[in-house]
Amino acid sequence: MNLTLNGSPAAFDAPLTITELLARHKLKPETVVVEYNLRVPAKHEYDLITLADGDRVEIVKFMGGG
Repeated sequence: MNLTLNGSPAAFDAPLTITELLARHKLKPETVVVEYNLRVPAKHEYDLITLADGDRVEIVKFMGGG
């Protein structure tokens, strides 16, 4: 399966949910916002959305600072 992840091509062996994609990148859902095919799903949907070939995913992680 081929995705566009944060603007770059990414290949995965099997379909993944958004939750599984975040886990592979060692990211906690509560610390990021995910854009999936130009929409921002609610966090409770992350387990329900199975990524497919050609999907576009952007992951934004918040950082504190001053």
